[in-house]
Amino acid sequence: MAAVNDVVVNSKVGVDGNSYTTAISNDKLTNDDFLKLLLEQMKQQDPTKPQDTTAIMDSQLKMSTIQSNYDMSTAMAALQTAYGNSALATSANLIGKIVEDGSVDSAGLLKSYQVQTVENVDGELYLNTRQLTGYVDRLVDTTTDSYVKYDSNGYILNSDGSKTEIMIKMDKGRFVPSSTGGITLLDKDGKVITDADTVAKYVTDGASVVYSKTPTKILVANVKEIW
Repeated sequence: MAAVNDVVVNSKVGVDGNSYTTAISNDKLTNDDFLKLLLEQMKQQDPTKPQDTTAIMDSQLKMSTIQSNYDMSTAMAALQTAYGNSALATSANLIGKIVEDGSVDSAGLLKSYQVQTVENVDGELYLNTRQLTGYVDRLVDTTTDSYVKYDSNGYILNSDGSKTEIMIKMDKGRFVPSSTGGITLLDKDGKVITDADTVAKYVTDGASVVYSKTPTKILVANVKEIW
């Protein structure tokens, strides 16, 4: 048995006294290794019956082709990895943005999602998002400069959660603007409150977006709108 740079060649001596190759093993046989094997085989061959030169060249050509294909495959894999990393870095810029993928809800309205994270799954880029489900108007007590809670019917709540006798006029879960652009306050009888101090005490400073608690995975390639 002979070894050429980790290439193991098993041979045996025939009845005619010549040495013959019986097996070759190497987990990573290269083109150079193959050439060395050919030289080793030529040393061991029967000088009266040399191997056909054409067969040797054909074997060399095949080995060169295999090596070239392997090198190309390795280069393509490296290029794919580099592209994937670049695409992932670019997609990371979408975190915090609102996106649409063209899907609609039961009312036929386009669904919007906020991007939470980005991930690469088997070469495909996905956005982990949460769907925008609505808005909640914020209520501020100007005397304490703090947010105040209210129930689904619009009743303003005390700090202990009990109802006050003041409610906000609402429609479909949103504040109904007053004629001056503020909010409309009602008393327990449903009459509009006009007391200046009470009207000045409760104001709105906008609304907060509400997102679904259930995450949604979106393929980056399916994103149609970003803002």
